[in-house]
Amino acid sequence: MKYVLIVDDEEQLLLTMQAGFEPYRERFQVLTARNGREATALLSSTRINLLVTDIKMPEMDGFELLAFVKNNFPEIPAIVMTAFATPEMETQLAQSGLIRMLEKPVEFEELVQLILSVLEHDTTGGVVTGISLPSFLQLIEMERSTCLMDIKGPNGVQGLLYFNQGVLYDAVLGKLSGKEAALKILALDDVKISFRTLPTKKLKQRIDVHLMNLLMESARLKDELAMAQNEQAGADDPAAKKAALNNDLMATKGDDPMADIKEVLEKFKTVDGFQAVGAFSPNGEMVAECNSAGINLAELGALANDVLLKAQKTTELMNVGRGQLVHVEAPKAHVICRCLNEATDFAATSSGRAHVHMVLILGKDGNLAMGKMKISSLIQDVAEFFR
Repeated sequence: MKYVLIVDDEEQLLLTMQAGFEPYRERFQVLTARNGREATALLSSTRINLLVTDIKMPEMDGFELLAFVKNNFPEIPAIVMTAFATPEMETQLAQSGLIRMLEKPVEFEELVQLILSVLEHDTTGGVVTGISLPSFLQLIEMERSTCLMDIKGPNGVQGLLYFNQGVLYDAVLGKLSGKEAALKILALDDVKISFRTLPTKKLKQRIDVHLMNLLMESARLKDELAMAQNEQAGADDPAAKKAALNNDLMATKGDDPMADIKEVLEKFKTVDGFQAVGAFSPNGEMVAECNSAGINLAELGALANDVLLKAQKTTELMNVGRGQLVHVEAPKAHVICRCLNEATDFAATSSGRAHVHMVLILGKDGNLAMGKMKISSLIQDVAEFFR
């Protein structure tokens, strides 16, 4: 018999779910807990096949529970119930770890189908084990959580990540701090996650780079390190090893994808009335910007994502093709939102296929036609960095 553990502090919801799952009792049995502390006791005494959990709970919240599962039962997949889910984030988290997501209020039939799907994959061996650190951090960002994470890697390596309302403010690893420490922590494999009590004094923000940028840069650095190590291992003599390492270091100089994206965005300055432009990941994280008017573009990312998603869903229902551009005319400016998604499903993100959003701000009397032509052309260049 397979066991599904559902954790939520709403007791009536748990009772309703237990009754609703009764027709499926021959396929799996449902256990419930009202907080993370009760859940850890069940996890330690019963072989759980799937965890379904809320995030905001008393005594021990969903983040601490997920950390406990990652550290002690990495083979158990998880479904997170959250009020901040988006299709892009659901896909991204599912690809990077074992976290699936459902938007609250949860549709019962959708939950049933997802549970059955996960349990079936578990039976056929199709589930990749281990909740990844990037997926965990993106969940914290999405939930706008304030927390101090303790990250322990192999060989006694230990670092701290401080989030303030979902924004990565600071990181510490030995004598390193800020962005440098964050990149080192993000590059760690097989980590253990725990949470420390928040300091009484508010910590200063020493990281001004968005989380998605750090994850991309960290992944690139890990790939480069692995290539250097492989080349060193294949060298026959010390001189060849040194040459391989030097070549790798030379290849990485000036290799900054963020700088390259910014260079593309600079081309928008030739458009009459240009004020600002930003490139965003599908979940609204700003990757780069070119800003001549001091506009707070970072706040527009999630809004643009929502607008584009709804526009594309509408055009799909109308059977007129996938909508790609939304133009909002305001009293003092034009806001142009553009989506490029190479996935076959407009609401999904596919591995190896670009999915990027751009937002362009032009003054009221700006060259609107040129702006639309420019954004449709240059988004193709930016997409190269998202594949």
